[in-house]
Amino acid sequence: MNKKILTFLWLIIAGGSIFIFSHYYKPKAEKETSLPVISTATELQTKTATETLEIENKTYTNSINQGDKFLNNGDIKNAIIHYKNAVRLNPQSAEPLNRLGEAYILNNEPKEAEEIFTQSLKFSPPENFTNLKLRIIQSKLDQRQIEQAKALLTELDAKNLEVKYYNGLLEILYKNFDKSKEIFEEIAKTEEPKDKILEENVQKFLKNYQVFSYYQEGEKIFLETMLAKSFTDTGQYQAAIPLLFDVINQKNNYADAWLILGYSYLNINKIPDAIDALTKAQNLNDQKSEIFFFLGLAYFANNDLDQAIASIKKADELGFEPKEQIKLKLGDMYLLKEDYKNAEKLYDELISLNTDNIDLFVRNAWLNIDKLKSPFKAVDVAFKAVENHPDNAMSYNLVGWALTANGNYDEAKGYFQKALTMNPRLDAAYLNFGWLYEKQGAEILAKEYYKKAFEIGSGNSVANLAAIRYNNLSKPELKSYYSKVNISEP
Repeated sequence: MNKKILTFLWLIIAGGSIFIFSHYYKPKAEKETSLPVISTATELQTKTATETLEIENKTYTNSINQGDKFLNNGDIKNAIIHYKNAVRLNPQSAEPLNRLGEAYILNNEPKEAEEIFTQSLKFSPPENFTNLKLRIIQSKLDQRQIEQAKALLTELDAKNLEVKYYNGLLEILYKNFDKSKEIFEEIAKTEEPKDKILEENVQKFLKNYQVFSYYQEGEKIFLETMLAKSFTDTGQYQAAIPLLFDVINQKNNYADAWLILGYSYLNINKIPDAIDALTKAQNLNDQKSEIFFFLGLAYFANNDLDQAIASIKKADELGFEPKEQIKLKLGDMYLLKEDYKNAEKLYDELISLNTDNIDLFVRNAWLNIDKLKSPFKAVDVAFKAVENHPDNAMSYNLVGWALTANGNYDEAKGYFQKALTMNPRLDAAYLNFGWLYEKQGAEILAKEYYKKAFEIGSGNSVANLAAIRYNNLSKPELKSYYSKVNISEP
């Protein structure tokens, strides 16, 4: 288990999943706010051992595909490694450069992103010029180089809707709030076809302008704070920070401004700054559940599990919603503290509340097989996964894995075969199939399946575990141990 991986998956924006503030309000308002939080999957990591197996030289297409796979799973650092290899293999192509640039933006490395997108301009067709320039402008915003971003924007077609949108963002940063509102309204009213994400982002700003209009004597810092919230809603965390500095300079005891500032720092992985800002927010308002929830995530990222658990529990006491997020985060924290019974209890509760997330079944099965030594319970969990996710190959892999742990090898083989028929690239099924053969003493077959899991996994945790098992089959003193103990994961 790798704490950094869990933290990363909680904080990173992947596939459009972000923490979203739903309402903010004037400095003196008393109404509580709620924050729906969208979850991402958690991957359980282990150290790698690749003495015997070596990663084959990747082709260009393979490097792109593996980079995409890691990116979709929220593992941006590994995605960057594969995209870099794709650039090395095809250095005069814009495709790998653009993918690498986007990964750098997601990984909060805007300077590197700017360099890559600038390089991509040399190899891109003219019709991609505007989009690449806008990505460079985004990189400038993420470096808080507002003047440079504005200068670059003046070089582009002012009628382009994306260009207009960035003009609207910059007008806010220059405190020209009425002009920005006018630009966003113009984008919203145009009949020209609009990108869906652009349209949604524009509406997030217009919604807060509308809220502000309800207050006839609304304070300017109230509007500024709501617009900073809009920046965080649209993933512009760096751009939100100067606005929040301005608000706090005017009103140092504005709890919501400190909260949004802490949240912004959390999303750009400035953990000490996040803790400092969220602690100030807590001191100003100790009844807001969101403050304690995000403070819990910040403490976790700072490797302070006890403080993290205490803060998440306090958020729960104060009514944080959705409850699923409280249970998920506490379950993961208990898992890291090796309090497996409490972790399993919370995952059980989560499954009873929401069967849509197969990751919950995966975690629960893993706990019962590997930590609690309750393979019979794991079988029940796995069959529930099949019942609720009959079209997902992972469900059948879970059943095969749990049956293997129970010694039902012949029955388990059928479920592994079913999983691989549904998804021939399911590395976890090859890994667990190898474990089955290892337990039966069929070491040659076990090695073949471990090798296949290693090749398909291509550097992920399944591949690492496959390498460990493959290598240890050659060590007589470890054969007995590894045939009895399941160190794998689904």
